[in-house]
Amino acid sequence: MGWKKTSRAPELGTTAGEFGIKKFDGKARLSTDWDGLRKDMDLWSPNGNCLVHLYGRGRSKRSGSFMVFMDTLLATDCQPLLQRFLSPAEYKSLFPKTGSEANWEFARAVNFKLYIPAPAVPAFLYHIATRNFFAWVFGKSLVGSHLGGALVGLLNSMNEFRSPGEDNVSLMLDYMNEEGYSDMRNCPDHALAVLFFAEHFHFKDLWTDAFAHCVGMNEKLIVSAGFEHISRTSRALITRSRLEMNMRLDTCGRKMSTFLSDDLSDAHLGLSAGARAHLDKFRSFLHSYYIAKLGYYPPTPGDAPNAFPKSILRQMCIEFQKLYDFLVDTSFTSTNPIPLTQQGGICVLQNVQSFDQRNKYSSLEYPLPRLPESEESLSPRVGIRKRFSFPRGHKMTPDPGLVIFAAMSKATNRENPALEACTLVRAYRGFEKDCIFNPPKADKHDKLSQSDARKVRWILIYSTLQTLLAATKVPYQVRDTHNVQYNLCVLTAGCPPWNERPLKTLLRSQTDQVWEDYEMSQKKPQALDSPLDRVEIKPDIDYHAITHRPQHSRPKSESTVSAIISRNGTVRRALSTLGNMPELRHPRPHRISYHEILVHGYGNGTNNVHISSGESSLDLRDGTTSSRKLSESSRSSSSEGLSSRWSHTSGERRETHSPTTTVSSGYRKDSVDSLDTSKKSIKEYLERPMSTCGLARVPSSIYSTNEFDEELMLAPAPLSVEKGLEE
Repeated sequence: MGWKKTSRAPELGTTAGEFGIKKFDGKARLSTDWDGLRKDMDLWSPNGNCLVHLYGRGRSKRSGSFMVFMDTLLATDCQPLLQRFLSPAEYKSLFPKTGSEANWEFARAVNFKLYIPAPAVPAFLYHIATRNFFAWVFGKSLVGSHLGGALVGLLNSMNEFRSPGEDNVSLMLDYMNEEGYSDMRNCPDHALAVLFFAEHFHFKDLWTDAFAHCVGMNEKLIVSAGFEHISRTSRALITRSRLEMNMRLDTCGRKMSTFLSDDLSDAHLGLSAGARAHLDKFRSFLHSYYIAKLGYYPPTPGDAPNAFPKSILRQMCIEFQKLYDFLVDTSFTSTNPIPLTQQGGICVLQNVQSFDQRNKYSSLEYPLPRLPESEESLSPRVGIRKRFSFPRGHKMTPDPGLVIFAAMSKATNRENPALEACTLVRAYRGFEKDCIFNPPKADKHDKLSQSDARKVRWILIYSTLQTLLAATKVPYQVRDTHNVQYNLCVLTAGCPPWNERPLKTLLRSQTDQVWEDYEMSQKKPQALDSPLDRVEIKPDIDYHAITHRPQHSRPKSESTVSAIISRNGTVRRALSTLGNMPELRHPRPHRISYHEILVHGYGNGTNNVHISSGESSLDLRDGTTSSRKLSESSRSSSSEGLSSRWSHTSGERRETHSPTTTVSSGYRKDSVDSLDTSKKSIKEYLERPMSTCGLARVPSSIYSTNEFDEELMLAPAPLSVEKGLEE
């Protein structure tokens, strides 16, 4: 009964609480504290016939930790595990001959005992890795300090304890799909875990998929335990890509607000007066169309000051893509010579290529629209003889407008009924029809042909589609884009930050992996090396300094600042490979070039001062105190103006603000009560968990919340890895 003190049973190493071991339920997106290594109820089947002991044979009288089925271990090709930890007699009974099949009847009829001791490594972590291997065999959830490390350790254990030649990577990905770990949508824990797993084994496509989700959820990553374990290079790439994406979305929103009025101005697009008027008319049509559809235009900004919401950008991109498909000429590519029908008048190819080069866009495969036949052949001609001959009978002359409209309709891809279902395509056809039958007087005088008019409209359609694609195009490696509330249009130039290597050079034994995990756990977490953790939290006004009136105050030395902004060479090299990302420039603080003059009753001349009746009785000492408060208030206001330009929250708009910590210019009679109230408010604000700037991590056992209904969410696409990288 119980454990005897005289029996020197080998210890499991330490407690689960010291390592922060948690159980990860991927389907429920829930992580809970776990300490069930002595008897794991998830791996305890009362009808099982194989008792697993986590110590050597004869070293302890402690009961086993797992009760499982032997035939399941045989079905999953765990012969190296059985050969290593079963007794020689039991193993010989299971496999009578070398290389022969297992004796399944013997495996089901006899009770077995497995003794798995820990080698000269931290025993607790080794047994955790062993437990996760059995969890994979029997389809249970993983445990560990962070999910990414548990996934890495599992693949190494599978390579060690399963028969050679087995496809462990495919089975590992299937297990991640079944347990829900591959669903990274709106879940920072899963995204960081898959990123850590893919970076460890150099799975490029899997890394890009997880990287896109991490960039989209950048402001939420700090609350996940896995954030401390990803490499500094990956963290730098995530932050840089998020800033670049926000700037790109902001630029796109600014352009789309006016439908590229600046990009297609006279400075970049040379058009005649009639063509310019028609371009403005078509732009006004698009503006009116989206006002009627959305209620107002441009829409309310999203993540960035001018960025459109993701749903509206996606909707507009789909509509312009269908309008592009409705008018595009698929018989011509940029590598072919320009056909005769496209020659003369406005050169579309030159203008769209110039637009792509200015914005560094990849040109679309088909850059030209379909055009009607020449208008000379469309207009009915009357012969010389018929002009002077008397008509023998009445014949109906076709309306020139109908002839042109028929030719314009023919020069479309109307045979695709899916394009006609788009409301923008139908509205465009109505606009084109109105231009033919009801042309404005300016068009009649400028004599803009219908072919040139379509060319002008095409230039705007092509440019708008390219701008929308730049703000909505997702890397092809990203599997799941539905039911995602954040943007995934990240750039992957220069990613991932490592060269591909064969998988066999990255695999290691379970013992070596445990040693590496133990050494990493003993080091200082990497998250503390980031500049965000060095930020010293202070209120806007130092109330202690006001009440105690220190005689000397010196600013901090610049050595601390230089240490903060210094970066590792690896991070700089990784950032330099991100392609055409704009350079980030820090705003320089504005220094006041004058000395502040404080006059009692008037302040410093810049703040509004409200003088109460009680202020007239103040003595000289009170006036000095009030002046000092004015000076502190002016300095705090200037610092607030500078810090407002350095907001760290780019993904979400702030809904909660810090309590007011500035002191008004006027003197308050109840200054002591106000001071105590402000101190209490500041204390509550600082003690409140913060995650946006990385100042504090909120410990939570629940994964990130999902605003979508679980019943309406589509199942995630399965993970996959290129076969060439496994060999």
